[in-house]
Amino acid sequence: MRHFFRATFASLLCLGLFASISSAQDRHGDYPMSTRWEVYSLGQEARTQSGLSARHLAILFIEPDAGWYTYAQDPGGFGKPTRLTASLDNGKTRLAAVYPPGHPKQDPFDPTVTVNAYLGRTPIFLPLPEGAAPPQVITASLDMLLCTKDKCLPTKIDLRFAIRAGASLPDARTEPWWPMLLEGLKLQGQTQGQAQGQTPSQGQGLNPAPAPQPLPSISALGQWQGLKPRYLQPGLEVGGLAKAILLGLLAGFVLNFMPCALPVISIKLSSLLAGGGDSNEAEHRSNIRAHFLFLALGALTYFLFLAALFGFTDLAWGQLFQQPSVILGLTVIVFALSLSLLGVFTLPVIDLKFDQMTTHPKLQSFFTGMLTTLLATPCSGPFLGGVLGWALLQPPFVITTVLLSIGLGMASPYLLLCAFPSLVRFTPKPGPWTGYVERLVALFLMGTCIYLLNILPESMLVSTLVLLLITSVSCMLWGLAGPGLDTRRAWALKLLAALLIAASAYWVVQPRVKTQWERYTTQTLSADLGAKLVLVDFTADWCPTCKVLEQTVLTPGRMQELKDAYGLRLLRADLTERNPEAEALLQSLGSKSIPLLVIFPKSMPNSPLVLRDLFTPAQLEDAVRQSTTK
Repeated sequence: MRHFFRATFASLLCLGLFASISSAQDRHGDYPMSTRWEVYSLGQEARTQSGLSARHLAILFIEPDAGWYTYAQDPGGFGKPTRLTASLDNGKTRLAAVYPPGHPKQDPFDPTVTVNAYLGRTPIFLPLPEGAAPPQVITASLDMLLCTKDKCLPTKIDLRFAIRAGASLPDARTEPWWPMLLEGLKLQGQTQGQAQGQTPSQGQGLNPAPAPQPLPSISALGQWQGLKPRYLQPGLEVGGLAKAILLGLLAGFVLNFMPCALPVISIKLSSLLAGGGDSNEAEHRSNIRAHFLFLALGALTYFLFLAALFGFTDLAWGQLFQQPSVILGLTVIVFALSLSLLGVFTLPVIDLKFDQMTTHPKLQSFFTGMLTTLLATPCSGPFLGGVLGWALLQPPFVITTVLLSIGLGMASPYLLLCAFPSLVRFTPKPGPWTGYVERLVALFLMGTCIYLLNILPESMLVSTLVLLLITSVSCMLWGLAGPGLDTRRAWALKLLAALLIAASAYWVVQPRVKTQWERYTTQTLSADLGAKLVLVDFTADWCPTCKVLEQTVLTPGRMQELKDAYGLRLLRADLTERNPEAEALLQSLGSKSIPLLVIFPKSMPNSPLVLRDLFTPAQLEDAVRQSTTK
């Protein structure tokens, strides 16, 4: 019996020793996951099959808790890729990680997107370099995004694993994850052995790999070299000026009918019906001819402006719309046009109402042509890509010629009506029904405003909506002033309207100082309690009072000053959607409503100071000062 107990004890001791040698498992604070290290040997057959020169393989197994997952190293649609950075000898020898392929799944945050995820226990492989036999110490950093169906948790963990000698290691080829390693090496595109000029043996049931082609390189200027693109429709690619002009004319004409040009079509409709009630036939034809001629001149003038812009800058087609100030100005103009069509006021020079008798009809037509072309600039259509792809790399003269051909194609319907004004007889005569069409066109233009707002940076969205509100007030003041500038009252109201819009636009485009708010997590707050002065702001997008506080009290400039003066750690608990961690803290503070701001003193972290509902800048500064002195 004594020998039996001795044998059992020795077996358990060896088993524990082997486990300590080849693996280690750990939890990491409040993160919903665990990791486990294991080490395996790579025999001759394993090295031949994988193409690796390493004789030992370290593996980090990551295992999210039930209901959690992390994105793969190649996340697919979107998401933060999982990265493992590892080294030996305190950073002297870097280890190249091999990642397994992820499992395709529907992303819960956007069901239309399929992403690659690591579900359950997943290995990340670290081939150890030749001569790196145990004992060794691996230091590593794991960076990833742990997610559930309704939230994500950025995760960064520092790891350390000691590989001790003294026990034989299991053979990697016998493990169930071996095919995952081979697939990961295949996805990586180049194994360690291939990097050293070795090729896997063709006698292991593997298909011989094709000879690798040289990879594209990046020059010192950041340009890709060695790329040889192929095109699905090579016949539409341009190699000379004559073909560029021909395809440019066709592309410009087709551009009139692209779906993204629908708002432009509404403006063209108003242009077509304007002036249709002339009583004299000869006068009617003359007005129609002049109207469409100046519309075409406006379109061609804008394309001349684009030619000069592209000829002397590196801008691409539609790149003007990367400038928020351009989008802002367009949004205000289009919104004002829609209000004009709804009868709020009458725009000078440009007005789209069908019965509008402007004193400058030719000037109005000219600027309307420029406006319609500007709004259509972000569009792209058949034939246009090849034309612009070739033309914008040519000298200024060629760029000008090609862009004028596109403008001529886009203006061709105007020129056709200018040459044959009798075609207008096929359009219906203006009448009471046109008032309903005006409102329909106004709705089209407001839809254009929504499109333009979508292009703006998200940080400018609220301020731009305020600008549009002030624009509507200014348009109302302009309408109250009447059509002319005959009285002081008219001058004052119109000047006030213009100043309101100008001041509001200036306020919107001013650069904003960003407050360095950090996302609240239980772990972050726990780590700072007693070590720093911590301020937590509870907010939500559906809380208007919270937004008022952010714009008036918790402004970026003020919060940065407090942060610099008192060493504040600024955390923001966002309750726009369910946030169990933030809700638990909120209830612990004796509240179930927001806005609420809490300050945790460094010396008394268990006695935080709470500010409820609305508060002033002076009250905030006084609360921070009190918390500092405690």
